[in-house]
Amino acid sequence: MLHKYFSWSEARRFYAIGLPIFIAQLSQTGMTFADTAIAGQYSAEHMAAVAVGSSVWVPVALLGIGCLLALPPLSAQMVGSGKPEKAAHLLRQGLWLTLGLSIVLMSFFYMASWKMESFGLEPEMARVSGGFLRAIMWGLPGFMLFVNLRSFLEGFARTRPAMIIGLIGLTINVPCNFIFVYGKFGMPELGGVGCGVATAISFWVMALSMLFYVRRDSKNTCLQPLFAPLWRKASSGREGHGDGKVEMQPRFDAALVWRVLRIGTPGALALFFEVSLFALSAILLAPLGTVMVAGHQIALNFGSLAFMIPLSLCMTVTIRVGRCLGAQQVERAQLVARTALILSVAFALAIACVTVLFRQEIVRIYTDNPEVTALAIHLLLFQAAYQVVDGLQVTGIGILRGYNDTRIISAICFIAYWVIGLPLGFVLARTNLLTPLMGAQGFWIAYIAALGFGALCYLLRVRFLHGLTPEAALGRVRR
Repeated sequence: MLHKYFSWSEARRFYAIGLPIFIAQLSQTGMTFADTAIAGQYSAEHMAAVAVGSSVWVPVALLGIGCLLALPPLSAQMVGSGKPEKAAHLLRQGLWLTLGLSIVLMSFFYMASWKMESFGLEPEMARVSGGFLRAIMWGLPGFMLFVNLRSFLEGFARTRPAMIIGLIGLTINVPCNFIFVYGKFGMPELGGVGCGVATAISFWVMALSMLFYVRRDSKNTCLQPLFAPLWRKASSGREGHGDGKVEMQPRFDAALVWRVLRIGTPGALALFFEVSLFALSAILLAPLGTVMVAGHQIALNFGSLAFMIPLSLCMTVTIRVGRCLGAQQVERAQLVARTALILSVAFALAIACVTVLFRQEIVRIYTDNPEVTALAIHLLLFQAAYQVVDGLQVTGIGILRGYNDTRIISAICFIAYWVIGLPLGFVLARTNLLTPLMGAQGFWIAYIAALGFGALCYLLRVRFLHGLTPEAALGRVRR
């Protein structure tokens, strides 16, 4: 009976594909960890300012990056269907999207950076958080370029390059933080603003490293025919390719760009709704003082590190489900989904135990301020409590993306985070309507409620998809 719900062979594939993804994601989140920890050692005020600046940067940047999340499942489906040459053409359209989205989002960040006092911040905190935004925004095009190239390789289940390059980015980020935050080697002492400079540099190092890898791989591996369309001028008509003929695609394919946006935008909105709940909570807590924001930020930052495990599982199940559906293996795709859900619960329970047992040691990494330490240790108990529902909901999202069934994701996220989570969190944290004012603890209770609602809805949707006939399930993928 167990073999209908869990597959050890798929679990091993999750390990082989997902471990490099996990390390790559961990290295990227490690940059945020380094920003928070180093800014916290510089001063609690600068850490709070970086937290507020990140609260603007993260949800908006993920809104743009989320539009590209259609690329991995689409690429995997093309490979699974035996048409891998289309993946290179898909990558080119992702590059066009990167250019357009970068221009729009960087303009927004620049304007927002001069309006930070409107969030109720003190003048110095507003200055630092605005400077952080103006620095880190220059890294956005680089990071989106990295995501494009990574998505192309993930379609072939090649996840190790992103892992290696992610580690390179983290290796660059940590010393750059020290250099620009504290003003070493003749650089100006920028405090929290230096965290933005260091992260922007790291993003471009990652992008250029990935571009170099893809360029080199296109010349030295058997995938050369697939990479080649990226470097030669596109043309109309037909060209010989191997033993057959393939149709040359236009440099800009409006229909494919629209398909990527149509599939990716709901997921992008879902990311925005989710992350904005966490981001706005830091902004709404700002009037309660630096200690409240700093303690809350420590719990959030460690939570983002722990989240890399379910997020990696989410990305892996998207690749595997997309690959199986591209090969028309519907029953295998269902087994992959069930295996991922079981693994998500197991990992979540392990993370929760580690968080509870070592919460004091975790907080000491960030700060030695006794007031901030006491609050953060308390909030980590709530962070541990929501691990299971968080793991289930993000794994459910990954399964739905594998099916290209993304429209419902944004609707569920909007209700969960902005209809339930944000209002409930504000009422508990900032008012006495339901209970005496709870501060940051109120938002963590709201997080658990919102994530629980989302997890339930995603699991019901996955159950609906698994109840479809194979023909109906494949028809949804082709739309």
